[in-house]
Amino acid sequence: MHAPAPERNAELLAAYGRQPSTANRNAVVHANLPLVWRLAREESRRSGHNIDDLVQVGCIGLIKAVERFEAQRGATLSTAACPWIRGAMRQYLRDRCRPLTGSHHLLDLVSRGQRLQQQRLHQGLQPLPPEALAKALGTNLERWREGLALQRGLRLTSLDQPQGDADGVALVELLPAPEADGTASTGYGAAIRWEQRRQLWRSLKGLERSQRRLVLGRVLLQRSWRELGQQLGLSGKVSQRRCQQALAQLRQRLQESERPGPPLPRPEIRPTPAPGPTASPTRPPAGSEWRSPVHC
Repeated sequence: MHAPAPERNAELLAAYGRQPSTANRNAVVHANLPLVWRLAREESRRSGHNIDDLVQVGCIGLIKAVERFEAQRGATLSTAACPWIRGAMRQYLRDRCRPLTGSHHLLDLVSRGQRLQQQRLHQGLQPLPPEALAKALGTNLERWREGLALQRGLRLTSLDQPQGDADGVALVELLPAPEADGTASTGYGAAIRWEQRRQLWRSLKGLERSQRRLVLGRVLLQRSWRELGQQLGLSGKVSQRRCQQALAQLRQRLQESERPGPPLPRPEIRPTPAPGPTASPTRPPAGSEWRSPVHC
């Protein structure tokens, strides 16, 4: 399937402009199906979704683009149709192919409520409280809160993302310790934890005293940057920058300590001679001096 020539596409668009019938519109859509297939292949490689579903959704976007296309603006149909086709595919992937799914009715309820609040903000009105918003949407407060909880639950968050402000604790630090399920409560797990603490303390001792105070005060005592700066006679920004530098050095030291050392040299194994008759000592050639190992 090849893309239509510009002249052929212009003739079909002119015919659809003179008589906007369904047959003329479908003729334009059928002639531009290669564009849909090309964009569907790109989105399929990007998302891993089935290309046939993306082609069907992309055809809907192409139909909308043909119906709203205005040739007098000077743009070609392919230029105007690409955002419609790609937008239809990505909206389909966002709404139907998310890694976590929930009730479509609740998600639609939340999106309608958010659009209503945005409209009131654009009109210069105050946002509605939850009770009044649920009543305006034709539902009760409990169902509205259930939809909000579902929307929050469907959001994917990185474990390294700090909570609250940029200086908050990351989610990975809030996870329970491995020994909570009993898997690391053995002696082997205790030995691993002791070795990790030993390496951490050796790396901390390699830092300067002020850097060590910043790291321990921030991580263990949860002090603010301003409090740490006041203890060291620094500003909050300077103490934050120095603490980040210390953490980077500490991380580098720990990574270097975890690197495996060079392999030990393998001992040289000499082949054992095969058992046989005991060979008598060989006498030196005649004329040379020879002494017996047994001295009388």
